[in-house]
Amino acid sequence: MAAISTLLCIHRDPAQLNLLKEKGYGLITAATGSDGLRLLMSQSVDAIILEYDLGLLNGAVVADEIKQVRPQLPIVMLVDYVELPQGALKSVDVLVAKSDGPHSLLATIHAVLGTTQSQEFEPARAEPLTPSAGVNMRNPSKRQILVVDDDPYVRETVALLLISAGYDVFTARNGFDALLQLRKMLPDVIVSDLDMPDMSGFELLSVVRRRFPRILTLAMSGAHSDDEVPPDVIADGFYAKGGQPTNLFRTLEQLISSAPAPGSAHQRKIAPAWVPRNGNDSHGIPYVMLACTECLRVFPLTIIEENAGHVLEVPCFFCAATSSYIIQPSSHGAHALVA
Repeated sequence: MAAISTLLCIHRDPAQLNLLKEKGYGLITAATGSDGLRLLMSQSVDAIILEYDLGLLNGAVVADEIKQVRPQLPIVMLVDYVELPQGALKSVDVLVAKSDGPHSLLATIHAVLGTTQSQEFEPARAEPLTPSAGVNMRNPSKRQILVVDDDPYVRETVALLLISAGYDVFTARNGFDALLQLRKMLPDVIVSDLDMPDMSGFELLSVVRRRFPRILTLAMSGAHSDDEVPPDVIADGFYAKGGQPTNLFRTLEQLISSAPAPGSAHQRKIAPAWVPRNGNDSHGIPYVMLACTECLRVFPLTIIEENAGHVLEVPCFFCAATSSYIIQPSSHGAHALVA
């Protein structure tokens, strides 16, 4: 079979190289970054497959050099999911985990190059980075996702993973930045970190549930290892940072496939507001300032520690209308506002 495209492979994984060759790709191989750069000067290629761990001249440096001379050439980077230095992915178009196996790389190459799948390719692998058997990504390119995280490395990595799976991805660095983004576009899903400065993910997800109930929300944090949504988080799903990317893909697919049900449920009941602490009053008693959803007036409320983190129904001091709130638990005190 004639070669579909020619790939410059700057890595040394025989299983991946053999599968790409078997599927008809023309391969030019290099064992080091410097060898790869020299080959690029004399060869015409359609994409780069680049391993991050290449020794002294690592993949990030090689990717930067490639983009200097061939800025439009797509670069797919293979990683072991160790923590990479900040900015290591700035010249990389798609990220692929080695642990996901050769077929994930193959599917990603199909997506990057827009390869038309023939009968010789495996139907089960048509979508890029398919999470696992039995979980099929349904037209992910039609879905828009807003990724919110104050850590640029995490934000960039998650965005690249979702792009590699075919989603349209936008990013924001905190809750306020995300709300500004929502003035321009309304995504299908918001994936938000919880612990962020200025406006945390707890607050953002609460605002989104009340103002944009049709948007699905996925919280993520390294402070929780369970797949269940933490009790003080207003979100449709949860992803534990550091988990396998397939867990993220699977959770997203489950949310999207059940979108009509949670969307209608959100609109039947107004979500509680997530309220950060204001500090202590003159007597040293912790309190918060609440805004009535009916008359919009603001009033103080003393915090009873055993109720923090739970949904509270509080009558307004002025109009007696009842509103629902979640008071910031003490474990999130690092984000409290000082009175």
